Amino acid sequence: MDEELDPDQDNVNCVLDQESSELLDILTSQSPAVIMKLCQMMPSGGAWGPISHGALLDYFRTADAAECRSFLQSVCMLCTDIPMWLESRLMSVSGFPTNDTVSSPNVTEDQSASSPSAEEQLIKRPRIDYWERYVAAVQSLLLRRWEQIREHLVMDVQIENVWVRPRTTNRGRDRPDKTPGPDKTPGPADRGSRTPEADVDYGTESKVTLETFLQGCTGNITVLCGLAGSGKTLLMSCLGQQWARKLGPIPSSYLFVLLEFRQLNLLSRPMSLSELLLQHYLPPEGSLEEKNAIVEYLLSNPERICWVLDGYDEFHSKISRKAVQRDREQLDPRTPVPVADLISGLLHHQILPGCTVVVTCRGRDVMDLEGLADKEGHLMEWSSHEIQQYVDRYFSRKGHSGCGIQAAELLLSNRHLRSMSSTPALCNICCICLDHLLGGIPSTLTQVYLTVLGAFLSRSPDKGGKVCHKKCKAVSALTQYRSELCELSQLAWKGLDQSRILFLEKDVPRNILEFSVKTGLFSKVELRQEDGAVVNAYCFIHLTVQEFLAALRIMTSSEVSDAHLKKRFSLRTRWTTKLDQRTVFTDSLYLYVCGLASPNCTSVLVQLTKGEQLQRTTSWVHKRQELIRKLLKQLCQNTSLTGPKVLELCHCVQESQDIQLAKEVVLTRRVLELRNIRLSPSDIDAVAFAVNSVNDKDIGLDFGACSMELECLDVLPRCRTIHLLSFHSRKYDDKFAEKVSSVLPRITSLRKLEFCGANLTATGAATLASALQNCPNITEINLSDNNLKDEGIKHMTDIFTKLPQIISVKLGRNNTSLKAVDYLIGKISSCLNIQHIHAKYELIHIHLSSDLICRTLSDTKVIQYILLNQKWSQSEMQKVAKSLAHCPALSVLDLSGGQWDIKTLRTLTQFIPRFNITDKIIVNDSCSSVEALVSLTALLCKCPAVTELHIRYKHTCTSHLTTKHTHTHTHTPMTEIVRGTSAVHPGWDFCKPTFSYTPSFNVSSVLLFVFVHSLSNNCLTQQGLLDVASALSTCDKVCSVDVCVRDSGLERDHLDRLVEIMSNCPSLSKLDLVDCAVQVDHLPALRTIIQKCPFLTDLDLSHNMLGEEGAEFVCSVLPSLPNLTSLSVGSKEHSGTVVEKLSEAFVRSPITLTYESVSSSLSHCVWSSSGGLQLLKTLGHCAHLQDLCSVKSAVVPVPLPGSSQSCFLSSLSSNSLGDLTAASMALVLPSLTNLSVIDISENHIGNEGSVHLSKAITCMKKLTKINLTSVGTSELCAVAASLENCPLIQDVGLGWNNCGDNVALELARILPFCEKMIRLDLECNSVSPEGAEVLVRALRSCPTMHIIRLWKNKICPTEAERLSLWDRRVSFSST
Repeated sequence: MDEELDPDQDNVNCVLDQESSELLDILTSQSPAVIMKLCQMMPSGGAWGPISHGALLDYFRTADAAECRSFLQSVCMLCTDIPMWLESRLMSVSGFPTNDTVSSPNVTEDQSASSPSAEEQLIKRPRIDYWERYVAAVQSLLLRRWEQIREHLVMDVQIENVWVRPRTTNRGRDRPDKTPGPDKTPGPADRGSRTPEADVDYGTESKVTLETFLQGCTGNITVLCGLAGSGKTLLMSCLGQQWARKLGPIPSSYLFVLLEFRQLNLLSRPMSLSELLLQHYLPPEGSLEEKNAIVEYLLSNPERICWVLDGYDEFHSKISRKAVQRDREQLDPRTPVPVADLISGLLHHQILPGCTVVVTCRGRDVMDLEGLADKEGHLMEWSSHEIQQYVDRYFSRKGHSGCGIQAAELLLSNRHLRSMSSTPALCNICCICLDHLLGGIPSTLTQVYLTVLGAFLSRSPDKGGKVCHKKCKAVSALTQYRSELCELSQLAWKGLDQSRILFLEKDVPRNILEFSVKTGLFSKVELRQEDGAVVNAYCFIHLTVQEFLAALRIMTSSEVSDAHLKKRFSLRTRWTTKLDQRTVFTDSLYLYVCGLASPNCTSVLVQLTKGEQLQRTTSWVHKRQELIRKLLKQLCQNTSLTGPKVLELCHCVQESQDIQLAKEVVLTRRVLELRNIRLSPSDIDAVAFAVNSVNDKDIGLDFGACSMELECLDVLPRCRTIHLLSFHSRKYDDKFAEKVSSVLPRITSLRKLEFCGANLTATGAATLASALQNCPNITEINLSDNNLKDEGIKHMTDIFTKLPQIISVKLGRNNTSLKAVDYLIGKISSCLNIQHIHAKYELIHIHLSSDLICRTLSDTKVIQYILLNQKWSQSEMQKVAKSLAHCPALSVLDLSGGQWDIKTLRTLTQFIPRFNITDKIIVNDSCSSVEALVSLTALLCKCPAVTELHIRYKHTCTSHLTTKHTHTHTHTPMTEIVRGTSAVHPGWDFCKPTFSYTPSFNVSSVLLFVFVHSLSNNCLTQQGLLDVASALSTCDKVCSVDVCVRDSGLERDHLDRLVEIMSNCPSLSKLDLVDCAVQVDHLPALRTIIQKCPFLTDLDLSHNMLGEEGAEFVCSVLPSLPNLTSLSVGSKEHSGTVVEKLSEAFVRSPITLTYESVSSSLSHCVWSSSGGLQLLKTLGHCAHLQDLCSVKSAVVPVPLPGSSQSCFLSSLSSNSLGDLTAASMALVLPSLTNLSVIDISENHIGNEGSVHLSKAITCMKKLTKINLTSVGTSELCAVAASLENCPLIQDVGLGWNNCGDNVALELARILPFCEKMIRLDLECNSVSPEGAEVLVRALRSCPTMHIIRLWKNKICPTEAERLSLWDRRVSFSST
């Protein structure tokens, strides 16, 4: 070959001159050793130091032919990263090695030795020739294959017109480094790739052409996803023919290897990579030497090959990452290994690192390739315009060009045909259906496939030899070919059962094979077997056709038993995990089965079912259809289904056309939650079918991070009964909001709109505001967590007066400023329906009431402005205050948490008298000094209409002074001064000026002054407390006084002073002397106080040393307290006599403890067994007892006498309860019909005790809270199941019990029945990710649930994060 070139001076030097720029780039990247060897070929031999690359080329550009040829040969042998096309040209022009190099007068002996040997060049030259010959053979193969495919195409395929949606890939940390270096294969950019990777960051919803997407794929792993029938195989064949024609994104110098996974499935024996290429793909025609040369060249130049692996979803094996992570060494391409390991080695760069790999699959199989792909894209479905083009082209080829427009309109008007046509392969099937369709349009997808099947069958000559007329009905065609359909459906079912889509000729009866090919139901595929022989195989024209025929088999053959059908009947999900079993099919089988269960398909099934008697056949078909509906009903009632499965359930129910099943779907799920899936218009249509089945019920639709075409929103108005529409994801932007706005007025039932956590700006808010004006029934709007800014808030505020039913608007976290708050206050001051404004930093909530409510409840309307944690300056405070001064009458003004100095606070006090406030002012945590406190308390005299003033000293979170009042008429004077609690650090210096205002307080209802916790934490002494109490007692109109002194050792003179003060307060209602060292010698003074206070309702003497005399004292004073409703007398003494005496007093004083709202606290009593027994016997006489507190006491419950007990059991925690005690409780608790709380935590009740307790719980209809934390047993399934009988249950604590998934599953089952559940605590148990996932799914039916705590379970951080993303109400933290 090279001998014929006869290179001459002009030829060699001209080529060097033409390619000098390319060679200069190559030389620049070579090592110094290579450059030195090349320089030694010059006369100077590089003796004068380094020679520039340009000077080196300049010398040989003008050298004689022998030197130039020798130089080019050396460049090809010594240099790396030379493009194949350039290397081939240089080797061709330089010719084979001659003795010119050696005999050259300018080349010394040493220089000659450094030149490439003739032997080396003789090895490389044939290797390149064989490689080029093989590349040419592959080009011919791909061109020939494309011509065969092209004959059956309706339209030409152009990859520049095919759209792809790129996605961000999640490359694993264990990816090999492709950076050039020692022992590393150079990356594509270092090898002179013709199409360098574009530096483009594609957005989530962006789209590019397939040609653009594949730019820069060289040297990388690229994954292209698409639906079944989206044209992935066709596009890869088109890509191959473009490469063969030196077009497209794959460089023509590469070897293009197109392998189909469905053919690789036939390779059962281990195979080396060279065997896969040279035996299975395309065997070369030459000798073994040629094969070896090709392999050697490939191993030396791995970047010169592009592997296209088509249809990974059809591969029977699965890519394994574990083996690769354990073993990182390179695999020998010559060593036979299973085909799956070969593919895995290519994807993990263990074989031919640096080669190009393109993989096609369906979207659900991308999970297997996670962390491997450098680029990932999804083929987009066809748009309406593309469908119209195809349909028009199809009918034009048929000679019916006039029918194309009509057929396209018919196709696009039917939701099922339109959905199918978005996939190219199914679009062709739809055209065949339309070509033979007469009568009504099919109403379900199943009926569409029945029509399609009839259309294909009508292509075949009938049994009489005549072609079935085009106008022959589909049912007639199905009946005519019943036996053939029976064979085909059996083959389809067998293939589906064995995961087979390819059938060899020997697998199909001859007559059925010919029939299927003639009708077009089969397509032929060439397969190359392991021995290299090519055979014919056949597959159904589309996977869904095979699945539909398999569904026919299920519904017409008794060979598929009911038990087998029940076992396999399931719903597909669009969420996939690495543990999911892979299948080649589309999981549409049972969708068609549900469709065939429709009464509309009964007649067809009866005709296709073999049977001697029509009546028996009809009965069998009805029985099979009823079984399907029964299975569907069970799924409808399953409340733990994920969003994707609920969506698939809607599709199945729609196919069945059963309204009752549709009602079951939505009645068990008042809010349909769809998360992180892609939605199509057909999905929304299926949801509409379910939603519209309950005309008198309100249903919500919640879309969370769902990708959807804008056409989906056009279908939403078909949902006639939705009251809630929620969108929350950053992908929902202004463009999406504009589309939502166009459909909102058509959803007449809508009352609540949420567009939160999105990417909405003022532009989107303006469009939504415009649309909402046409939604008169809207009551709630939530646009929080967007980017509306002040302008967006203004747009929303302007429409309040135009929405007569609006009651709540949430605009928090929208990057707003004080300007937005000021505009809100100013704008809505004239809005009569404003009820509540809440602003906290970036949080703005506005609650409003309708005009009707305002008119009917004008006297009791509560208008609240809550502006929390604001950082206003003095000027900003003045601006806001002026706006507030123009507002109508406010009930509440809350400015808590303000970070203001004294000047700003004084500005507020100057304006407050101008505010029309009728109820309360709250400025908690806004005062940083005593001076500020005094300024605010002075408002008590300046605002006569204010009935409540809340002031809490800053940095002392539990200390505040409050004035409170319950309204009786409009301008009622202040009526109650409520507690200055704990740690009032200003002490009497603060109290004295504050309470100097008391003569001007018009207090007429309640006087309550409480000092809780330790007086040692206050600057206020006991004497100061008494002075405060004395000052307050001077108010003439006081009718009620509460005194609480806790944790303070009262002395005798203090009690005497208190007796003197209380003599002026006969209205004393509460006396709280907790842990005040009350002893026996204090009892006479206490008796005097109690005798002078007949209205006493609460008496708390807990944590004192009362002794037996104290118990007798309490017994003696109880008869004189007819209004007592709460008694707490917990003693520090270890004596059961106290309890026994108190119990006797309870029995002797039925008047005292038979009033409603009675509570008894016997906390911190160390009881004997007899004392506890006596107590529980006594409780039987307390018919209206509502609150029993028994903490850290040894209690032995016994059955309580009486039948009308009403007990609110607060706590029996930290006692020594056991199995027997629990058994006794099981007898006691059912008699307490009003029991609302059970707390027996930290008691070892054991397994048997939990069973007894569960039996008692089933009778407790008013139970709201149960706490079984650390009860010594993990077997709490029975307890969980019993909660199903507690409709009011709100709080369940089962922490620290080592409960497993069985308890989690039981809780998930009963959660939908607990409609008021707020909190579920399962911390420190043994719940796995599977159990937690079931709970998360159950949350979709629990809108009232606030939190499920799963801290310290068997859930890794990764799984915890994944579950938290599903539902934020699941908490894995310790708080």
